Amino acid sequence: PLLRGVSADQGAFCTGRHFFRPSVALMHAAAAPKRQPGKITPKMEKLRTKFQKNNDKPIFLKGGIMDSIIYKLTWVLCFLGLAGDLHLWFGYILA
Repeated sequence: PLLRGVSADQGAFCTGRHFFRPSVALMHAAAAPKRQPGKITPKMEKLRTKFQKNNDKPIFLKGGIMDSIIYKLTWVLCFLGLAGDLHLWFGYILA
């Protein structure tokens, strides 16, 4: 056998009940109390109306000033990374 503790008739791979055992998270989710479909909390209703408002903003900027800061920071970091890559490659090419 390829694995210690596994007999030759079982083979080296997990089969049967060991392979298809549900995860702990799945068992907890299945045991959770069932929620009534269609019931929306007031907080979720407020967020839904905020994000579905037609104000010509993209969805990733509708969250407010923090979304705008994260969006701009992402662009800055992407350009810095690209500039660093170009500096590195042209340094190797021109050297």
